Amino acid sequence: MKTRILLLIAAALPGTHGVCHAQSPVQEVIDHALIQQTMTGNRDLLAVLQQQLAEAQKQTQSLTDQLTRMGDPASVTLPSLELIRQDIAKSADNAANGGAAREQRLINTTGAEAFGDNAYGLVEGVGPTVTLKHGTEATEDDTVVNRDPAKYKLHAAMMQDLNNLDAKSKETDARIARLEQERPALLDQVSTAPDEATVMKLQVALQAIDAQIASSKADLIKSKQDYDILNEKLKLQAQITSRAKAEEHDLESKSRADAAAAARAAAAANPPATSTGSTSPFSGLRWGRTTNTPP
Repeated sequence: MKTRILLLIAAALPGTHGVCHAQSPVQEVIDHALIQQTMTGNRDLLAVLQQQLAEAQKQTQSLTDQLTRMGDPASVTLPSLELIRQDIAKSADNAANGGAAREQRLINTTGAEAFGDNAYGLVEGVGPTVTLKHGTEATEDDTVVNRDPAKYKLHAAMMQDLNNLDAKSKETDARIARLEQERPALLDQVSTAPDEATVMKLQVALQAIDAQIASSKADLIKSKQDYDILNEKLKLQAQITSRAKAEEHDLESKSRADAAAAARAAAAANPPATSTGSTSPFSGLRWGRTTNTPP
């Protein structure tokens, strides 16, 4: 309303028409108002943009912090991981080839494997030869003969399985001790890990150690079960062999008895020819006889 009144007054005054036409004071007021309004809007917009920029910088810093905490998994190297990898590879090889190697070892048993073992020196080992003495003392005339290894095949197979089980038991103890030694160091590294990638790898390493320890124990238990199964199988086979030999003995005895009975029956059916009584041509002679003559 004020603006309109001022415009009317300015138009009524003489000599003001050209001036208003050139640059009206009212127009200046309007332009100033518009400029002030534009500047106010720009200041508000700038404030909003500055707020958004600050929020974006805050989010960027938060993301940078997260990435720093996570770290780069590829850059994390732990000596324990290589040890665990080697142990896992060994377990896989045992699982894949252990049974076949054992079976081949049993097939190739000759019996000579039972000779020479003295059970850690607790007993006297059996040698492959026997010395036959010709007297109470050893002399040059004593005879040395070789044992027959085939008679010891079952015992040799059991001995080989026991020796293999003993070696695996020692190997398992060494593997578990080696893995257990890594555990304290890994736990210490967890508490001082610089980022989540390292923590994750440390956790994986600890879990793998636990799994490998359990796998080592299970492998040893499996070997003991294999030995027990072989032991029971050999016992059963020995019983079968004993029964078979007893049956063979009975069959041979029956066969000999049947043959003897058949021979007696044949002899009874065909008796040998007997000679008839005859008088000797010298039966009437009294040569060489002692006679009693009356006095």
